[in-house]
Amino acid sequence: MDATTPRSAPWRWPAEPMRILAVALQFLTRLPVPQIPVIDGDLRRATAAFPLVGVLVGGITLGVWAAVEPLLGAPVAAVAAVIMAVAVTGAFHEDGLADTFDGLWGGWDPDRRIEIMRDSRIGTYGGCALVLSLLLRIALLAQLDLGGAARAILVGHVVGRAAVLVQIRWLAPVADRGSGAQVAEPVGPIGSAFALLTTLVVCIACLWHWAAVPLAVGLVGVAAVRRAARRRIGGLTGDILGATQQIVLILTTGAVVALDRWGGAW
Repeated sequence: MDATTPRSAPWRWPAEPMRILAVALQFLTRLPVPQIPVIDGDLRRATAAFPLVGVLVGGITLGVWAAVEPLLGAPVAAVAAVIMAVAVTGAFHEDGLADTFDGLWGGWDPDRRIEIMRDSRIGTYGGCALVLSLLLRIALLAQLDLGGAARAILVGHVVGRAAVLVQIRWLAPVADRGSGAQVAEPVGPIGSAFALLTTLVVCIACLWHWAAVPLAVGLVGVAAVRRAARRRIGGLTGDILGATQQIVLILTTGAVVALDRWGGAW
């Protein structure tokens, strides 16, 4: 996908928002959307649609959970749902998580850590992080009924992708190349408002007056990744954004499961 063509296009409503959504879908997922040319600034603008992509991915994942659970039970449904989420996104975020753990904890200086993160091979740290993250996601979803699964899956996927926008605002990219650098520029006020509105609507619809809980937990996850990235490589890469999404997805899913188990939340 060529995201470096130095030209711009006039904004056309409603065709342009739909085109930007298509850019976000073809960047974040493997869904069969029409392949459209990506021009200068499209990836930055497309970040506003990341939470909306989370709604779509979460909806597909929930559909698999709902179809499998009556036949085979919640544990198998949880496995099937996580497999579907990985397949729909092409393991895009999982790859970032593995590369981040390999790089941040596998090198002795920032340059070497970034070099390791760019290596397509997965090492011990990355392999452990990937396996444990998938197990956590499955274990969390396996405890839920349909209503709980709907809340956990939708909130997790939406807040996880909204966290990417927060991380972009908190950290500057360490390199001026690659898709991470092209995405890692804060979107404008309209795009930020749209992303925030999408996230709030989903959280309030799913959790009502408890909507602030996953948002607060998600911010803790973003802050933890930010601190590790600043200390070990000095800034942001595309892999750091993938790790942010995965860690916040797990934390917010866990928060919703905790509310569900508490029982008083609803």
